[in-house]
Amino acid sequence: MKVFRWLMVVPGALLAMMPGSLAGGIALKIFGSQSLMDAGSAFFGSFALAFTAGLIAPSRRGKTTLVFASIIAFLALLAFILSVGSNVEGFADRRTLDKILIPVAQILGALYALFLLPPIVIPSTTLEQLWREIISLGITVVLFGILISLVGLLLGLLARTWVGLTTGLGVLALGAATWLFPFIHLFLRFRRFQANMGELLREKNDLAQDANFAAEEPPNKTMRGDAQ
Repeated sequence: MKVFRWLMVVPGALLAMMPGSLAGGIALKIFGSQSLMDAGSAFFGSFALAFTAGLIAPSRRGKTTLVFASIIAFLALLAFILSVGSNVEGFADRRTLDKILIPVAQILGALYALFLLPPIVIPSTTLEQLWREIISLGITVVLFGILISLVGLLLGLLARTWVGLTTGLGVLALGAATWLFPFIHLFLRFRRFQANMGELLREKNDLAQDANFAAEEPPNKTMRGDAQ
C-alpha cells in the first residue's frame, strides 16, 4: 500500500494542480484583470501541487512537500530568468507584469503549502500550533515581500519601471494579512465569548426576576383574602 501511494505522489499532485489552477483563475476573474487571473492560477496551481504531494505521501509528508516546493521555486526562478534574459517563446513575450507576478505567485503558493500542510495532516495538532505556523508563514511572506520590494525599487531607479516594487508591496500586504489572521480570529472569538456571556447574564437576571416575582406573589394573594 505504501509503495502504491509513493507511486501516486507525482501523478496525483499533477492531477490536483489542474483544478487548482482553474479555480484560482476563476476566483480572481472578478477583478477583471488577466494578469491577476494568471497569478491566481499560478498561486493555487502551485499550492495544490505541493500540498497534494505531501498529502498523498504515506510518510515524510513535510519533506515531500519541501521537495515539491523547492522544485516549484526553482522552476519559477528559471521562468523569470528566461522571460527577462532570453528570447524563448512563451516566456520572452509575456507582459512586463506577468514576468514578475507569475513566478512570485508560484513561489507563494509553494510557501503556503509548505507551512500549512504539517499542522493540517498531523492529528494531534492544536489550534495554538496551527496559529503559530500561520504566524511564521506570515513573517516569511513579509520578508519575501521586503526582498522583492528592495529589488523592485533598485530596478525602478535604474530602469524607471515600478512593477517590481508594486508586486513587492502586494506581497507585503499579503504577508501582513496572513500574520494578522490568527489575532483577528482570536479577537472575533473573544467578542463572541463576550456576547454569549452577556446573553447568559441577561437570562440569569430574567430568571432571578421571575423567581422573585413568584416568591412575592403568594403573600399578596393571602393579604387580599384576609381583607375580604
